[in-house]
Amino acid sequence: MDFVDRVLALQGDTAIKKFSLKCKTGIDTDRVNRWIRNALQRGVTSLELVLDFPRHGDDSYMYLLPVEMFVSTKLVELSLRSDFGVDWWRGGTNTFLPMLKTLTFESKWILLCDDLEVFLSAFPLLEEFYMADIEWPETDESVSSQSLRKLTIHACGFEDFQNPMSISFDTPNLVYLAYSDYVAADYPKVNLPNLAEALLDFKVTGHQIDLIREPDDEDEVSLRLGNVWKLISGLRNVNKLFISAETLEVLSLCCESIPVFNNLKSLHIICDADLGWQAMPALLRNCPHLETLILMGLLHHVTDKCGDACDCITREDKGRSLSSCPVKKLQIRGFKGTVREKEMIRHFLESFPCLDEMESDNDPTNVEVNRIYKIVAYKVHAEDVSTETVLQSKTMSQTQMEEISSQFTPRNNRNKYDFVYILHGAPPPPPPQGMSEDYLEEHLDAAKTKLAELNEEYKERQRVHDANEEYKERQRVHDAMFDRIVEQYPMIASALKARQSATDSEGSEASDDQEKKRDVEALLEIMADLYPDFASALKAMRGTDLERGEPSRDQGEMAELDQPTSTDMAADLLPRDGD
Repeated sequence: MDFVDRVLALQGDTAIKKFSLKCKTGIDTDRVNRWIRNALQRGVTSLELVLDFPRHGDDSYMYLLPVEMFVSTKLVELSLRSDFGVDWWRGGTNTFLPMLKTLTFESKWILLCDDLEVFLSAFPLLEEFYMADIEWPETDESVSSQSLRKLTIHACGFEDFQNPMSISFDTPNLVYLAYSDYVAADYPKVNLPNLAEALLDFKVTGHQIDLIREPDDEDEVSLRLGNVWKLISGLRNVNKLFISAETLEVLSLCCESIPVFNNLKSLHIICDADLGWQAMPALLRNCPHLETLILMGLLHHVTDKCGDACDCITREDKGRSLSSCPVKKLQIRGFKGTVREKEMIRHFLESFPCLDEMESDNDPTNVEVNRIYKIVAYKVHAEDVSTETVLQSKTMSQTQMEEISSQFTPRNNRNKYDFVYILHGAPPPPPPQGMSEDYLEEHLDAAKTKLAELNEEYKERQRVHDANEEYKERQRVHDAMFDRIVEQYPMIASALKARQSATDSEGSEASDDQEKKRDVEALLEIMADLYPDFASALKAMRGTDLERGEPSRDQGEMAELDQPTSTDMAADLLPRDGD
């Protein structure tokens, strides 16, 4: 603490751009607030506080942030983290941070004093708001801001009642939303017209999952869960959507109300063996421009409703939702190699009519195909190109690869694919024939980016090389000047030779660099003894260098070779022939 006091005191009132303070227990909170005030008084724009001060007894003591922080006119970024809670109530309705653009809260509870809508009104320019590990109060909440562009909420419902009350989103300029929470009882207002990317992670209990799979129109909890369609409808304009396994389960309550996602290009879904895909068919049917589908796992709880999208249950309309989906690229992560997964991949290859590429990353714990790192299938577009299996390693035979391929190959003749198997430690595969233009364009762009990076690296190396050559050239000029002085003035040469002999007789083992340094010093000393004018000029130069705090420019490597040195001065001041 004394150290921090000294550091801040030594800096006086100089401006601070960023101030980060991380304190645990045992620190004097009065001094902490004094440090924070010091940074605020010096115009800090980015403030990060990690203050883990516990509450003692029954709220008999609670750390309070300094009031100056709630009315700063300079703060642009503010981050507050604590394991024991973030207390904002002291600022209350007097809070006003007119320049704040980024606000981050990370704590188990946040005491705001006002409701969220009033709280956000204190930040007229706020663009990014992050709240993690919070518990909602038992009131209706509304996230309302005209300036907000990025919002992240990781909540855990109420302390005693897990599902929160109603939550509204009135943020017309929001472009990114990450929302993780228990499903609220209602979402009365969802105004998100410019939202481009959303991440939904609903939490549900085991009892709620049972209600979702067998909904009861008279059950209050079941009815509350069904209101989630209002939030989903507000996300209709996104072009990238991330959905957790529990969220997909919840969406099965509103399959008929799922909006059409006309802008959606990329859909990421996390799967869980205990959670269902009942909403998958409706979701895929309502993505008319989907290009990329990423599935984090394939195993899920089997129900009669998921059979439209997967191969779990035999039914006449199997694959109907897939046949209307225009997805071009399918990525499957965490492939375990089970028979069920293989049949599902075959089903996807058969049913997605526009699928050009399927990529499956193997789960490293998979015993059956643990040598395979990745399986890639490229659609063959030309009828005259025969399908083939490419092996990127010699540790498995072609026969083994073809046997594995047969487990994925579509049974119908409409879709044909080349299969590439990449094993652990194998180089990336060469591009197969008949691949899509999008794939080629993507890899061409990556190659151009890499080429630009290499060009910049080459230019930097060339610059260093040129600088070294310039330094060597200047060094050669000064060495030649030194040699010319010695050659033209026999008296100096004799004196230098005498000194060198004395040094050799002492058994010196100095390096070449050290010998050159002593030679230069000896040259200057001898010249000063022989020529008084030079001695005066050398003394004046060294005095000027000391006043400037610079090294003497007659030192060994002549620190600044592009400036006049003592050797240059020696050549100018030495008597010419005939003087």
